[in-house]
Order: sequence, then C-alpha cells, then structure tokens
Amino acid sequence: MKLRFLHLEDNGNDVELVRTTLARDGVDCDILAVDSGDAYLAALQQPHFDAVLSDSSVLGYDGSEALSAARERFPGIPFIVVSTAPGANEPRDSSLTEAATARVAKSELQRLGPAIRHALSRRNRVPATAAPRSRAWQGMQQLVSVIQRLSRARDLPSIMEIVRHEARALVNADGASFVLKDGELCYYAEEDAVGPLWKGQRFPLETCISGWTMLNHQAAAIEDIYLDARIPHDSYRPTFVKSLVMTPIRTVSPVGAIGVYWAKQHRATQEEIELLAALADSTSIAIEAADVFANLERKVAERTAEVARRNAELEVLNKELEAFSYSVAHDLRSPLITIDGFTQVLLENTAESLDEPNRKHLERITTGVRRMHRLINDLLGLSKIVRAPLHDDTVDLARLAREIVQNLRDAAPTRVADIVLADGIVVHGDPGLLRIALENLLSNAWKFTARQERARIEFGTGTDKAGRTVYYVRDNGAGFDPKYAAKLFSPFQRLHSETQFPGTGIGLAMVQRIIHRHGGEIWAESAVNCGAGFYFTLG
Repeated sequence: MKLRFLHLEDNGNDVELVRTTLARDGVDCDILAVDSGDAYLAALQQPHFDAVLSDSSVLGYDGSEALSAARERFPGIPFIVVSTAPGANEPRDSSLTEAATARVAKSELQRLGPAIRHALSRRNRVPATAAPRSRAWQGMQQLVSVIQRLSRARDLPSIMEIVRHEARALVNADGASFVLKDGELCYYAEEDAVGPLWKGQRFPLETCISGWTMLNHQAAAIEDIYLDARIPHDSYRPTFVKSLVMTPIRTVSPVGAIGVYWAKQHRATQEEIELLAALADSTSIAIEAADVFANLERKVAERTAEVARRNAELEVLNKELEAFSYSVAHDLRSPLITIDGFTQVLLENTAESLDEPNRKHLERITTGVRRMHRLINDLLGLSKIVRAPLHDDTVDLARLAREIVQNLRDAAPTRVADIVLADGIVVHGDPGLLRIALENLLSNAWKFTARQERARIEFGTGTDKAGRTVYYVRDNGAGFDPKYAAKLFSPFQRLHSETQFPGTGIGLAMVQRIIHRHGGEIWAESAVNCGAGFYFTLG
C-alpha cells in the first residue's frame, strides 16, 4: 500500500529533492508538501498520514510547534526532521532533537529512506497487549520531557506557557488552567481548553476549588463537580467541565495551583494524580529558579551599568558574529546542497542527452548559486555597517529621499505611484549610513506596493507623546501580520516568500543597526493587505 507523508518545508528545491531521493530509493509514497504553519495545521486535519517530515523551522513557525501539533493529532506518528545539519556554531533546538523520531541532514538524504523504514517498522512492532504499560511509560517519558523544558524556562510567562499545554496532554484532559495566588485571591492567569474557562479572572480563595487546594495544601480530585460542596456550581455551569483535578503548586506556602478538567465524567486514576503532583512540584522549582535568575540579572545589570555602552556594542558584535556563523552553517549551505543534489540527479538520469526535467534541474542550480551570492554580499554589507566608524554631519533627509525616489522611478519608468515627500527634514548623523537606512525603507515601500493599481508612498515627520521627532515611511502595499513585527529586524527573518517578493531579509536588519547606532529606535505598524508604516527616531 502506498505510504502518505506530510512534508513541512518552505524551500521548493528541497521539497523536489526529497521527492526525487525517495523515489530513487524505492519508497512508494505520496507527499503533501506545505510551506507555512497555517497550511501545516490545516493539513493535519486530514484523516491519515504515515509520517511527518519537517524542516527545523519555516517562516513564522518552529519545528517544535510542528512536532507538538502532529503528536496531538496523531499520537506516536513518526516525526522526522529534515534540515541542514547543525554545525559547531549553528543554534539547534535540543528539545526538538530529543523528541523527534529521527533527524536527517539535507546533505545526507540517502539516509532518509532507511530512517523512514526503520521508524515505521518500530511503530508496527508495538504489541496491543503492551498498551496499559506503554501508557504509563509514555506518561513518565512525557513528564521527564516537560521537566527538562521547565528547567530551561527563565520567566513566569514561559513556565505558564509550558504547563498549560502539558498538564492537559499529560492526563488526556479537555482543559487545563494555571492559577496564581494573588494575595487573598486566585488569579486564573493561563488556560488551554476546548472551551472558555476563567482566564484573566480573580476569585476569593474561599470561594473556588483552586483556593481550597492552596488553603488546605493538598490536591482535590472530583469526579462529579455538581456533587461536591467545594465547587461554586454557578461559575461552572457555563463551562464544559464535569470532572476535575486541582493540585497546589508547592504544598508548603503554595504560590498557585494547576487544574485539569474533563468534559465527560471522569474518575482520575492514582497515576494521573501523581503525574500532576510531580508536574506541580517541578513547576514550583522552575518558578523559584526564575526568581533567582531574575534577581541575578538585576544585580548583574546594576553592577555593570558603568560599562553599559561597551557591553551593548559587544552584544551587537556578538549577535552579528552569531548571525554570520549561523548563515555560513545554514543559509549559505542550502544553495550548495541544491547544487550538489540536482547535479547528482542529472548525472544519474541522463549521460548523453539533456531532457526537459534535467534542464529544469540546471535552472534550479543557477537559482541556488545566485541566492548564495546575494546572501554573501548582504552579510558583508551588514558586517561593514556594524563596524564602520560613525561620522557626525548635517544631513538633509528630504533631499536624500528625493534622490532615492528618482532612482527608483528611473529603474521602473512604467510604474504609477503617488509619492509624497516632506521638505525641510534636516538631522545630524552619518550621511552614508542614513542614506543606506532611508534607501532600504523607501525601496521596501516601492517593492511591496508593486501589485497595487496605484501605489502611495509617504515620507515625513511627526511628534510622539514624549515630544520626540518621529520620522516615518508609509505605504499602501502588501503589509504583514502584526504579530510577527518583532521578527522584521532580525537578519534573514522574512514575512513573505521569495516567490511573492524577492529579497534576503537583511535590509531591515541594516536599518535597525543604523538607527541604533544613532541612539534612536525603530518600529513598524501594519496589517495584512493594509500597507505598512516604519517609524524611527534619532538620538
């Protein structure tokens, strides 16, 4: 029977290379390829997949998220990470590596077929009689994984994010909540449930079951909430809850509670209660560690205030070095893998004549080489901006904007665009760096309005609430999802695919570095298909 795989990958060349490699290896399969988190989650709603193949990350979506979603929809499904092999300087998600079924480097795709066969054979060898013990063992393994993640959490929001999902998954519940003790109140800080519960609400300790567990320093397991006097029935009637377990976070001087809920009447087993108690204990330790970590950070910051400028400059240099090392190990390696992979396919498919499929392979090789050159050039440009000495002079930004716009119009004389440029914008700064920053912002606006019937681009100034002068470039172009705004200024973080709008994702990183070197701030505001605005100040 033909196998069916789901493949999360935003590089079309790599998708085709995986298809070709598996076909050559005799793996009879259909592959559904998706290139975004939204498309991946939609695909998971289909009834059946034999395995999931995934890059370590795609635009706006992390491999760990993909793994969690796959295992929640299809428990135990083989999840194979197919990504650039991590080098000595490449960051990697150890939790993804630990939880995935296997990891195959794109430069070693000959290992993919055997890895899939091994994963499927292991899954098929699990006997049905082992289910009860397997479930208990699975719960313990899951708990160990959660404890490892909690040990790496450095703040309360991160801890709550882990616990609210994992508490529910740990006992196969329909909902979970994370409750904090706020004086004499219970604060329902986070939740993960099939229906709304009480997130954001506060109740007196004496009136709710979470308060009861904290006041009595013990867990409560309730099979039928409407038969228990400790439950405020009126508060529960609008919800789906029929049964629950509430466990205090720390039995001595509790700081909160973890609650799990079932939509059908459920008698919690001793194993489930013990798993939740262990999770609560680990959560308590993680919260204490986060407090220690926060205090340590504050003390270190206070003691190093006198060298803050040097540390900030060193941090920028370190980040650029990290980005460069990561790019050499990952982004610049991908085109080389493409060259190697498709060259091998071409050599194997034809020795004397070049047919149409192989011609397309050569086109892909050319595209990969060109992208490699662009990445190298942009990386070098970013490195120069960070290290270049800063020259202070009077700069007429209005004049620079007019020159940049004229160059854009000359390069595309048929474009129809309304461009409004304010006059008399004079600042102090480095003329060369400020030209680069303004050129990137205006070029971006020009690029992302290319599909508008009549583009509109504005450059001007305003004043914020603090009385600072704010400079802006606004357009009516494609825009972007505002929840990803923080990623805009990181190298190689792009919110549109290469096929939509070409680029390497380095321009806005350059702009941010230039603005920061001038003692200013930069931020963006937008919505999808509603244009974008970039605002910055200069110190």
